[in-house]
Amino acid sequence: MALGYAFPLAAFAGAPYYVDCANGNDGANGSSPLTAWKSLEAVSSRTFNPGDSILLKRGTTCYGMLWPRGSGSASASIRIDGWGTGPLPKIQAQPGQEAAFRLSDQEYWTIAHLEFIGGEPHGIFIDGTKGILHGIHIRDVVVHGVTGEPKNKEEGLVVIASGTEQQHFDDVLLDGVTAYGTSEWAGIMVAGVKRGFPPEASRNTNVVIRNSIVHDVIGDGIVLFQVNKGLIENSVAWHTGMQDTERIGTPNAIWTWMCRDCTVRRCEAFLTDSPGVDGGAFDIDYGDDNNLVEENYGHDTQGYCVAVFGAGWVTRNSAVRGNVCAANGLSPRLAQRQGAIFLSTWNNGKLKDLRFSNNELFWNPPLAAAAVVNRAQFEGSGVFEKNTIRSSSPLVIHSNASLLFDNNLYVYSGEGSTMWQYDDKRYTSFQQYQKDSKQDSHSTEQHVSVERSNREAMLKPVKRKWTLLGFVSASPDDHDSRGEITLLSSAWHQFHSAGLEMKVFVTSAGDSEQQQNLAYDWNLGDIPLSFDNIREKRNLNGTVPALVLVNPAG
Repeated sequence: MALGYAFPLAAFAGAPYYVDCANGNDGANGSSPLTAWKSLEAVSSRTFNPGDSILLKRGTTCYGMLWPRGSGSASASIRIDGWGTGPLPKIQAQPGQEAAFRLSDQEYWTIAHLEFIGGEPHGIFIDGTKGILHGIHIRDVVVHGVTGEPKNKEEGLVVIASGTEQQHFDDVLLDGVTAYGTSEWAGIMVAGVKRGFPPEASRNTNVVIRNSIVHDVIGDGIVLFQVNKGLIENSVAWHTGMQDTERIGTPNAIWTWMCRDCTVRRCEAFLTDSPGVDGGAFDIDYGDDNNLVEENYGHDTQGYCVAVFGAGWVTRNSAVRGNVCAANGLSPRLAQRQGAIFLSTWNNGKLKDLRFSNNELFWNPPLAAAAVVNRAQFEGSGVFEKNTIRSSSPLVIHSNASLLFDNNLYVYSGEGSTMWQYDDKRYTSFQQYQKDSKQDSHSTEQHVSVERSNREAMLKPVKRKWTLLGFVSASPDDHDSRGEITLLSSAWHQFHSAGLEMKVFVTSAGDSEQQQNLAYDWNLGDIPLSFDNIREKRNLNGTVPALVLVNPAG
């Protein structure tokens, strides 16, 4: 029988294979928990077939790099997952190994419910050299501890990148990824060929990053490079751009480059930095077409909240709407240069069909700097309308004549009068600016005293703690519930030390084993989790997901 295990497993389609790195045996057949393999080498030395599953025992640690061979099919992916109950199985790369998990020129793989530690320069690294590779799905994984000195931007915690102009990915999903702690560049990156500007036909297509968290990275947080039809949603990035000196670029939290039909929505970015320029929350970068940034929250950033750039190309049809920006431009240098909204072009680049609308800006820079800075050249004009800017800086707008302003609300809480710089002319009152520039004809300016502004911002002290209650579903198809878990985790990291308490109530949580594993699968840490399986019987069929913030003062 032992001789049979020397053959590749290609002859055994649709079979489960078990790994127990604590008590397994590589001489066994791996077909059941009682005959599980012991090492990653036993897995990486075999070729798997469509429909196969590789199941690692929860609560164990496997050492080395996992690189199984083979590909699934459109109707039957190969799945790597955990089995049993308890903490996620850990895969810990050893010194000198390029990643904890690796695939190359392989397709139709699903990786779920695992923790990956280490690797240099990657944690998870997936690439290819030819053809279209389909169906790379990564769900509910944790990746951290990637080491090394960044040499290019395609290095980091989770990187899926084309290796040549003759290869790209289609149908990439990263859902529920937590990636943190690296001296390499990126948190989560899906990218095309890293060198030069390859033809658009070589771009990755149909890429989704959702419900994911990135923090404590040297460079960028979550990025899509050279993608057609991309989406980043319900995701959070913080402590990005933690490099002490500029090395291979200037980072942002969540952004897109050379991206057609791409959307960033319902995301949060904060505590961003850069030793050079940028250091912002969100960015529609040059080479983008038909990009949308909507309903995001960018706050407490050294750089801007949202930027739109053009260089070498025309950045077309960009929309920025429904976002909230607060406490941006914490760096005096970056506040002066970039503001909270920054538009810029260079190298003969231009912007076309740009619209900013229904955004809310809270602008309180450390010096007199404009909330909106526009230095861009346009084909035609851009539009800035129906936005609200609440500013403590007297200088509100610094723009050339390429951006048209109207139907905005400006609330000033500083001393003296406001200043407006438009088309190389400076105005010392809003009325003069309206009259002479012909901008903001239907807009309104309000003045609020400093004392009132400070008083409204103060919270009354209470002895008891605020409590945030989250009501969610555990259904894998309920993306809004999973997204709420992501944002709750962000709130926990920000405010738990200040006294915020939190509880999560889950409906539709499956069987007992799924319930035991859910807190680990969602990487909840110390956030309490309860199951509300009789919700329907109690006639409490309210909207899920839902949030309730309980005021301790009653």
